[in-house]
Amino acid sequence: MRRHRVLILGICFAAAACAAVAASAGTFTPAPLAPDQGVDRMNLAVARQRMNRDLFGEPYATVTISNVDLYDRFPYVEARDFQIVSDPRWNRLVFGERGQSLEAFDGAGTTLGPLAGPRGMATDENGRVYVADTEHDRIVVLQADTRFADITLTPLYAIAGLSGPWDVAYSDGGTPFVPGDDVLYVADTGKNRVVAFALDAAGGGARRIAELGGLGSGVGRFAGPLAVAAGRGAHAHDVYVADAHSRRIVRLTLDGATLRWDGAVASGADVVTSLDTDAWGNVYAAAPNQGVVRKWNAALAPVAELRDGLSRPRGFHVPFLTVHDHRDGSVSRVGRPNAVTVDDWASPSGIALWKLGTAVSALAVSGGASPAAEFTLTDDAQVTLDVRDATNGATVAHRAIGPLAAGAHTLALADDLRGAHGADLVVRLTAASSYPDGGGDAAEANLSVTAQGSVLPARAALIGNAPNPGTPGTRIQFVVPAGARHVALSLYDATGRRVRSFSGGFATGMNEIAWDGTDDRGRAVAAGIYLYRLDVDEVSFTRRMALVRSGS
Repeated sequence: MRRHRVLILGICFAAAACAAVAASAGTFTPAPLAPDQGVDRMNLAVARQRMNRDLFGEPYATVTISNVDLYDRFPYVEARDFQIVSDPRWNRLVFGERGQSLEAFDGAGTTLGPLAGPRGMATDENGRVYVADTEHDRIVVLQADTRFADITLTPLYAIAGLSGPWDVAYSDGGTPFVPGDDVLYVADTGKNRVVAFALDAAGGGARRIAELGGLGSGVGRFAGPLAVAAGRGAHAHDVYVADAHSRRIVRLTLDGATLRWDGAVASGADVVTSLDTDAWGNVYAAAPNQGVVRKWNAALAPVAELRDGLSRPRGFHVPFLTVHDHRDGSVSRVGRPNAVTVDDWASPSGIALWKLGTAVSALAVSGGASPAAEFTLTDDAQVTLDVRDATNGATVAHRAIGPLAAGAHTLALADDLRGAHGADLVVRLTAASSYPDGGGDAAEANLSVTAQGSVLPARAALIGNAPNPGTPGTRIQFVVPAGARHVALSLYDATGRRVRSFSGGFATGMNEIAWDGTDDRGRAVAAGIYLYRLDVDEVSFTRRMALVRSGS
């Protein structure tokens, strides 16, 4: 074990320790890693400046062990956060408490021997850490002890019989702190399969209960599964797998002793090196070669992307903490509105902290006999709807919609617009994050109600396309306002060359165009990134999509 002093690796997770990170709107908001020390992120330059050493060879993945103790007397709240980072180049784990010293664990001299290429990791509510020891064809299980002023890692056992496992995921079965239903999932990359292990309630071993895979690109087959994540909450029996060569994210369900294939979506990336899920079961995927973290809801509908501020992200982790309430003796497992990315280890990039929240995107109002507001939430939120008169600001309707999950939603507006004939209106949707102090967002759309009660959208809107990535087919939705004279939809490749145009035949209100991945001559276009632009009179809107093809 090697030990050295550093004050900036630990991440701010506990509510009491994160007061400096203000709540704000947005799905991903950058947050300073150590604001009291003036450090935005941990990178090579910071390590050399503060520690006079490189610290990592190639950080790959990270997990956290966080605890909060609540008392009815001083100190009232005690919070401790520990972070562990794998480094396959230097064959070790680097770990430590926030604001304290760091240690390196390489396994040498322990009962399980040295590590070789440690990559993906997972942790459970009991402080056990599961490490994909890739080059030794095993999963190493360690016990983290955080009872005293430091953290120690003690080897427990290894899960053998694997072939180059790259990642591992833990599921509490939807019942944290209840033993007997805990499962460990392994992306066993060398054998192109996913293996499920039932975990011994006492932490003494693992028993193989199910597996699915074999080389191939069809249903039930994998070709280079590099990352795996377990669902949470209502989705606790779901498993998500990033399959490299087929470029897809697969959803499985553990049904007794069977892993059932429940569908797949295109990942839009050649390699996804990390998957994780949040408290609501939403899925995050890090794609280093595309420089993006993509977010899907639990049903694998795309909801958001993070690109700015990343440099080949290979790890993405959503922390959970254990709350011990000594006032009533309860213990709970709580997801935090934070995430950690692990980027290339270089002077400008490294380990960064993000605040998670919600955004309302693509809000548009469709008219006609059944007026509706259509929008996408990028995270779970409490939603309210307000309609006001655009001329005098008077409230026409107010409605508490309640909790909505991440994804696309449609709200009928007929009752909210009743009696508002002959008025120009503003529809406002407000979303408050379901995370405590998680911030929120709002969006507005304009419409007009004629004297006869007909609802007409007052502004154009480009809703977006689904699925995205297209596989290769996708459907593009947009709103045409009343009185529009010229409407055209065009698609462009990454060089700016127009490949497909649609014009004419559009109606006031919601419109949808199906694109089958061909150009104006009916020829299939190549997989890649495309832009699509909506022109409505003098106003233009542009969005971005990915197109993937089987085998590309």
